[in-house]
Amino acid sequence: MMKGRLALVGAVLLAAALGCKEEGSKRVRVSGEARFDGQPIPYGDVVFTPDGSKKNSGPQGIAQIRDGKYDTGSSDGKGVAGGPTIIRVTGFAAQGGKLICEYEYQADLPKQDGAFNIDVPKKAAVKKAPPSDI
Repeated sequence: MMKGRLALVGAVLLAAALGCKEEGSKRVRVSGEARFDGQPIPYGDVVFTPDGSKKNSGPQGIAQIRDGKYDTGSSDGKGVAGGPTIIRVTGFAAQGGKLICEYEYQADLPKQDGAFNIDVPKKAAVKKAPPSDI
């Protein structure tokens, strides 16, 4: 009877382990510089979304920008899937400061841990809203 219980427990553990494995969900660590118009972005975040239109899937990743640098493997970041990715950058002048840029583009990220620098062009500057006549 004890052998039967051990076999059952073993089978349940094996099934759970196999069921938890997700194909294609491997995360890789990507880090680098984040610049806007050639200058380090003081504060912000980067969201990495696998580009489904290019047949890429997997987990979405996020990283915070601090003093012009980001790292998806830091304590507040998550790794990325790698491959064709839609990258969305939001930059601020400081924590709680003025929004300076928003930019979204597609890039092919490494499929292993590596460096990838982000360069947001000047055209991505957030323009002031015109004064309201209310």
